[in-house]
Amino acid sequence: MDGHEGIVLLHMINCIPFTFDDEGFDTTDEEIITKAVNNPKLTIEDLYRWSSYLIEEECHPIMFEMGEWIENYQDVPN
Repeated sequence: MDGHEGIVLLHMINCIPFTFDDEGFDTTDEEIITKAVNNPKLTIEDLYRWSSYLIEEECHPIMFEMGEWIENYQDVPN
């Protein structure tokens, strides 16, 4: 781990993270900073483990067709 920290938009399914966006929002916005500080920190290894779990269960919304199971599926990143 290189010690790099930052704010990202985390995409989750049933509270399990599966991917993130690091662009498209203002990281200097006080509301975004407050939300980030009040949420748990995750490492890229954490995301890898959770994503691997979803793949094993064939429930990763980017890897498998989950449209009928996920509310607002159109919001899932490509």
